[in-house]
This record gives sequence, C-alpha cells and structure tokens, in this order.
Amino acid sequence: MENHKTAKYLKYAIGEIILVVIGILIALTINDWYDQKKNAKSELLYYCRILEDFELDKQRIDELKDESNYRIDLSKKILLDLDAGTKDKYYIMNQFILATRSEIYEPRNVTFKDLISSGNLKLLNDISIKNSLIQYYSELENKQFQLKQNRDEITKKVFDLVNTSIEIGAIQEFEYVRELLGPEILQTLPHDDWTKDKTSEYYKKLQLAILFNIAMADRKKQHFSAINELMDNSYQLLLKKCKK
Repeated sequence: MENHKTAKYLKYAIGEIILVVIGILIALTINDWYDQKKNAKSELLYYCRILEDFELDKQRIDELKDESNYRIDLSKKILLDLDAGTKDKYYIMNQFILATRSEIYEPRNVTFKDLISSGNLKLLNDISIKNSLIQYYSELENKQFQLKQNRDEITKKVFDLVNTSIEIGAIQEFEYVRELLGPEILQTLPHDDWTKDKTSEYYKKLQLAILFNIAMADRKKQHFSAINELMDNSYQLLLKKCKK
C-alpha cells in the first residue's frame, strides 16, 4: 500500500479467481459430457438387451404355438380312433393325457424389471420407445393371466376325468398307474372296454374333454398371436435403434 500497488494486486487476485472459476466450469462441463456419454451408452445397452429378450420371446412363442398345433392334431386323431374303435382304452386314455400337456409361458422381462427396480427407466430418452414398452409389459400381464386361466381349465378337465375313472373303477387305464401296480395286480382288476360303447357316460365325457382341449389349444394360439401383435411396435422401434 505504501508503494501504491493495491490496484495491481487486486487485479491479480481477481484474475486468479476468474481462472479458478473458468477451470471449475470446464471441469463441470467435461464431467457432465462424460456422464451424458456414459448414460447414452447405458441407454443403448438397455434397448439392445430388451430387443434380445423380445427375440427369445418370439422364438419361445413359435415353439409353444407348434405345441398347440400338436395338441390339436393329436386330439383330432384320438377322436377318430375313439370313433373307429380300433384302439384299446389304455392307448386312448394315455394319448389324451399326452394331448393335454401344455408348457407354461414365462416371458423374458428381466431387463425391463431391472430398469424399473433400479430407477434407470429415466435413462430412456426416446419417449416413443419408453411409452411403447410400458404399455406392452402392462398388457402382457393380462395375457399371462388369460393363458394361466386356459391352462387351469384344461387341468380341471383332466382331474375331473381322473376322478370319474376312480368312480367307475378305471383308474388303472392311466399309464403311470399301470406302471405303479404292475401286471400281476392289473390282471385282478376289471377289463371292461368302455371305448367300444358309444352310449357310455365315460365315453361321452372323454369325447367332450378332447373337444374342449382342441378349443383351449386354439385359444392359446390366439393369445400368443395377440402377444406378438402387442410386441411388434416396440420390437420395430428397438430394432431401428440397435441397428444404428
């Protein structure tokens, strides 16, 4: 101050402060740019992982539709064999059990669940894709419920038929029971072949159960076609995004 250098030192101090502020701003800008780049990479990764889930789901749906076609074809064959009377009751019953077997559809939604549970849904900046995915997975839950109902109805029909078998003394006609009992015990049980009697209540009940199985298998195919349609919009958007 004695040498009148106050103004000079003030200018120097202000300059230092400005340089520090500029440095901080540059650092923040670089850090923000890095975060945006990192988030963009994570966003694209999520898109492509969901696309992979969709690809596997489509493949699984095709397999299950083939299973439904097999159930329908086998059920039709059983009806013809039953009407012709050329097959014994053991063959008919066990073919029916085979025709009613149906695998459960479990969609691959792990990636989307991870987005929700981790709070990373905010990373999806493409509003069209985000809204499409939310709508798809929401409606998918309803389709899963309908598929479960379908499977439960078939299971009830099978158990109803098994209970009737017990009532009329025909439980030994199921393969697993025959294997459990063995030939020696089977010889001691009734051998009446109700498949040759079209007026038999059990004959009619089995016939109706087979028809019901055909209807439910076809209904299952319709549900899968609906799921594919629901998936298509999101699938096409993700396909474009990941190809880029």
